[in-house]
Parts: sequence; C-alpha cells; structure tokens
Amino acid sequence: MTVEPAVGRTRVRRGRLASADLARLAAVLGRPSLPDRLPLGWQWASLNEVPRAADMGEDGHPQRGDFLPELGLPRRMFAGASMRLISDLLIDAPTEVEERIISVQEKIGRTGRLAFVELERLFFQYGQLRLSETQTLVYRQAAQGPAVQEVAPAPGDVKADWREAIHPDPVMLFRFSAATFNAHRIHYDRDYAQRVEFYPGLVVHGPLVALLLLEALFRHSGRSPKTFHFRALSPLFDTAPFFLCGRLDGDQAELWAEGADGQRAMTAGGGV
Repeated sequence: MTVEPAVGRTRVRRGRLASADLARLAAVLGRPSLPDRLPLGWQWASLNEVPRAADMGEDGHPQRGDFLPELGLPRRMFAGASMRLISDLLIDAPTEVEERIISVQEKIGRTGRLAFVELERLFFQYGQLRLSETQTLVYRQAAQGPAVQEVAPAPGDVKADWREAIHPDPVMLFRFSAATFNAHRIHYDRDYAQRVEFYPGLVVHGPLVALLLLEALFRHSGRSPKTFHFRALSPLFDTAPFFLCGRLDGDQAELWAEGADGQRAMTAGGGV
C-alpha cells in the first residue's frame, strides 16, 4: 500500500484553549481549580477534532483517509509522544494548532502487519510558537482472538521515590474520554472492547496514564516539566490497579507506570 502521499499532509485549527474544556480535565485529575500555567499534556483537552457522526468509524474514531491515512489497519493505539513547552500557553487566548504528518512506517510484528504514524502538532498564540508535540500512533490488524501479551521490561534496580496506586473504573475512563473528546469505544464500551478487539476489559487511555504520572510528579516535587516524553509498552485495563512511580535525579524526572504484575506498562520522563 502506498503511503508516501500522506507524509507532509497538514491541517490547521483555530480557536481558544477554553477554560471550560480545561476545567473538565482538571476535575478528572482531581485538581480543585485550573492551574495558573497550563501543564504539558493539558492541551489534549481543547481544540480537538469534532467530526460529524456520519464521519465516524465503527471503533468511534474519525474515519481515516482524509487527513490521517487509510492503511487497512483498523486498530489504533496512542503509543507515545514527546513535547516541549517553549513559552506558557495562555488559557482562553486565541490559539492556532498546526498538524503535520511527518512519517508513516509499515512493519511486520509478532501480531502481524502494523504501521507507525508520527504526527507533529505546533501550538501558536499571538504569532509565537509556544508548544511543540510529536505523537506516535500505531495501527494494527483486526484482532482474531485474545492477543498473546508481550512481556514488558522489568523495573530493574531503579528505586522509586514515590509509588501511588490507581484503581481505574468505567466512570474515570468515561470522564477522561469526555474531557478529551475521545470516542474510541475500547475505553467505555466493554462489549465492544471484549468481543471485537478481544481485550480483557476496558482499556485505560495512554494519555490518561501519562497525565497521571505528571500529576504525581507535581504532587511529590511541586514541579511541572518543560519537556516530557512517554512510551506505552503494554495496555492497562480497568480489571486491576496500576501504580504511578517516579524519581528525581537533579533536574531530570524518571517516571513509569507498573501493572498489577509489577511489569512496566509505560515509561516517561522530562526535564524540570
């Protein structure tokens, strides 16, 4: 399948990082009020794509082929991101988001054919670039049955400065889906998640885990990073708790999420 024409494709959205949108995310994360400065990752709660119902796919995502390429791979996962805060994003200020597909790579993995799409997102306010973000999206073949779970890297000898338990439930996942305008059915439709995609339960959003790691860092250090990156290693589900772990080494934060089995499900870090 030819995917080269998709590389370089761009689109622009204009609006505001609305305080009402951000307040919903603050409530999901347990913040009593909006922070004075918008933390990294909070941009996911505003200026989102708002497709019509007729333009949605069976999985709840917008149909592909317009901006994001149609690759014949129906399963989607937000696999990671890296971002850099150049200057504070102002709440309720006029904002322009420029998105560009920077690469599409197809591979054959243990579960079959898959593709990695890298998407660059640039946030401008008053003509100034304030935030740059690169997302990695992974597309996979339709599930034929329960997947063989890959073994995630063991924690090793790194000792966490903090370790917090999170007990995900359908209400938490639904509220985060609503706060980020994410209609992907694996996060709130248990019948779809289990019968169509063969997951054992509802899938915890990768961006939610990343934001919870950042919130734990803020609680334990009082710091919000200027750079941040994360990589999802294996999915987490609402059927078991998971743990937010982290440590500081000077001005660098090392963060990770552990499943109930003690294996790492996400690695992350940033400069504070």
